[in-house]
Amino acid sequence: MEYLNISPTSEPSSPLPPSETHEPGPTNSSGSGSETSESNPAPVTINMDASGDATISAAFQPSLRIDDLLPDLTLISSNNVYFYVHRHRITGASSNSFGGLLLFDWGAHRHGFLPSLHLPETGDVINVVLHTMYGLSCLHFHPSLETVEAALDALIKYGVPIETYTAPFQPLYQLILSHAPYRPIETYALAGRHQLEDLAVTVSGHLLSFDLSRITDDLAKKMGPVYLKRLFLLHQSRLMALKELLLKPPANHPVTPGCNPNEHGKLTRAWALTTAQLVWDAMPSKPITGFEVDVPEAQGLPSVALSVVGISPNSLRALLEPIAETIVCESCRKMLQQRIQEVMYSWGQVKPTI
Repeated sequence: MEYLNISPTSEPSSPLPPSETHEPGPTNSSGSGSETSESNPAPVTINMDASGDATISAAFQPSLRIDDLLPDLTLISSNNVYFYVHRHRITGASSNSFGGLLLFDWGAHRHGFLPSLHLPETGDVINVVLHTMYGLSCLHFHPSLETVEAALDALIKYGVPIETYTAPFQPLYQLILSHAPYRPIETYALAGRHQLEDLAVTVSGHLLSFDLSRITDDLAKKMGPVYLKRLFLLHQSRLMALKELLLKPPANHPVTPGCNPNEHGKLTRAWALTTAQLVWDAMPSKPITGFEVDVPEAQGLPSVALSVVGISPNSLRALLEPIAETIVCESCRKMLQQRIQEVMYSWGQVKPTI
């Protein structure tokens, strides 16, 4: 993410006047400050002086106006990134007062001072958390999947219902989904871990060409037995559907002077040989071999073989059309093309997600 580095000689773009810093008192075993009740730690107030550089979030700056209000709270990440936020937005999105951190006497702070809270998460994680709570997209920051996963854990800790914010087309939904084309199994496992049904269903469509034997024990544990089983059933059901479609050969055409039943048998045998190579001995995740075709599903994934269940209708046509090269009868060729079109249409109707 982007930050603004404020040097000691720079004037911060804050609407608040400078003042002395209120240092927190000694903490007890529960981590509370001595100046407040034992259960509600008081925030410290920020003083931008010459004691050191300050790193300010490029998105949540002191001048950020939301609902025509300036920030009234500062969150400081573990790597000292300052986020200027609006308390009403934080409390409105959280069901537990931001993990209980906002349960203090706001009236105890003098006018003109921003109370601040130190958080254990890094700046990248807090950036995703705050964008989510504000209903904003942070796709342009390109956070890693690990950062997004840590942000989900933080959102849960701070009382934000992730089911609401991961509904289809919400910014957090789009952020997680952006990782599916590049890290599909990890993204699916993350969705399964948090039981994000809509995301898991959508991401599963990116796993049709994934070799399920590559699922590690850690990934299986993360996604859980329910989503693991559903993924295997998806591959199995699509394999059975493909076998059923290819079991039926092209239909016979009326006998013509140049093509008798014996000649038509050549088409039936060629169809059976090609389809047998494709699916009859295949497992759901067994890669296609022996065919020199351009397969779109494999583009950008050199280490992942194309699964039979992930083949597209167009790629399936490319595998079946060479049968015509061995057929002389024009009527047989037409019956072959008709059957290929039927297979393509029916295969396109098979459910591609869990």
